[in-house]
Amino acid sequence: MRVVIFGQALLHEKVTWSDEVRALAADADAVICNFEGCLPPAGAWPMKTKTVHPAGPAALEDLRELGVTHLGIANNHAWDFGHPGILATRNAIVGAGIAVAGAGVDGAEARAPANRNGVALIAVDAGPTPDWAIAGKGPGVAALRVRRVLGLPRTDLDTLSAISEASGDGQRRRLRQAVGFDVPSAPRPLDLDCVEAEARQELHIVDPEDLDRLCRSVEAAAGRADLVIVAIHYHMWAPDWLEAPTWLASVAESALSNGAHAVVGTGPPWAFPAARTGERLVAPGLGNLVFHTGRPARYDELGLPVWRGLAAVHEQGDWTTRAILVQRPHGR
Repeated sequence: MRVVIFGQALLHEKVTWSDEVRALAADADAVICNFEGCLPPAGAWPMKTKTVHPAGPAALEDLRELGVTHLGIANNHAWDFGHPGILATRNAIVGAGIAVAGAGVDGAEARAPANRNGVALIAVDAGPTPDWAIAGKGPGVAALRVRRVLGLPRTDLDTLSAISEASGDGQRRRLRQAVGFDVPSAPRPLDLDCVEAEARQELHIVDPEDLDRLCRSVEAAAGRADLVIVAIHYHMWAPDWLEAPTWLASVAESALSNGAHAVVGTGPPWAFPAARTGERLVAPGLGNLVFHTGRPARYDELGLPVWRGLAAVHEQGDWTTRAILVQRPHGR
């Protein structure tokens, strides 16, 4: 079995695939990537005011022409045009004959693996994602909620609490909770999500119920497929953007221990080194396959490596990774 996993495809224009990308995808039993966009129906409107990515009309045609068999759509652009956009995108992908995972009419459909040619793809969005965009009883994306908190020593927490009381912030919060506007919770000085820690640090807390649901999905898929791929899209990046976030390693370990063969990440538009353990692969960031961004010059000025992606290739029971050149927007 030969499987190729690319990073994210952000398509606004017609794509002419490079020879190296075509060669990688040729004769593969499965070609997988993250569809970083939305195919909204007529009359749908954006749910945010910046970085909205309706895909170009030829997007699915181009991906099919490359040989893509599976698409993950658990990401922050699937919901750019609300619930109608989520459902229209999924339906269009299914109509194009491509297996799709990561969003659906409810939580069960969103979390269900996309199965094709012995390969199961499970896709989750690690956010941050607004509650309304998370699939449950209604439409949304499959979520792996990750909460970013500040770890602070007790002396720092006491100082912030004193500032909160002196400024009136604590009184405002208590009144909102008393009326029922907010749910009572642990103290959050000045609306900062803080926990006690030995040193000042950024921490990420993975929702245990979401992680358990992911592991159960992996375990079930492993009994029906030859290869199980978990795709995680996230914007909970490390403070140094060019380093992989530490929280992802424990999630990957859980998925692998429950039967996944590879855990791959997208979200940061650049690649991170992958790690292989036996027949298992963890690639915390594959970067881009296509990146039709509106700000290419800004990325270039900052020296961010958005034009080199990574492809993970599985053949003869082994994983390798290949660097690829990313498709730029035309004329930029």
